[in-house]
Amino acid sequence: MSAPADVAVAPLTVESDSAGVLRAAADTCLERLVRGLTGLGVSVARYPELSEKTLARARPVPLAVLGHVRRAEGLIQAELRLLEVESGDELRSYFYADKAPDAVGDLGSGAAKRIAQVILERRTQRP
Repeated sequence: MSAPADVAVAPLTVESDSAGVLRAAADTCLERLVRGLTGLGVSVARYPELSEKTLARARPVPLAVLGHVRRAEGLIQAELRLLEVESGDELRSYFYADKAPDAVGDLGSGAAKRIAQVILERRTQRP
């Protein structure tokens, strides 16, 4: 039996996006997150319908990343949240806002480095 993935990810939710701009920004952000994590040695499991309410579905994966993209105050705002699957507790939150949709993808790349660091620290703390 293989070990569970280090982290589960789900597509970022998008708020009111008739033109598809926010969905594209959310998908780019997620792809950069996954690429960044796997490049740093973190195994990722994709759960297409994972949410805070269904977080238990990711077990035995210990951590999950959920996110949201919306437009507010003239900016595209994106947030990624690192959650502990068992308890549902938020361990970290990463936020980015920019006028350019393409720039929102940078959140995925930057958060991947930080999330990988958390995972690697947790690996060394296991008994």
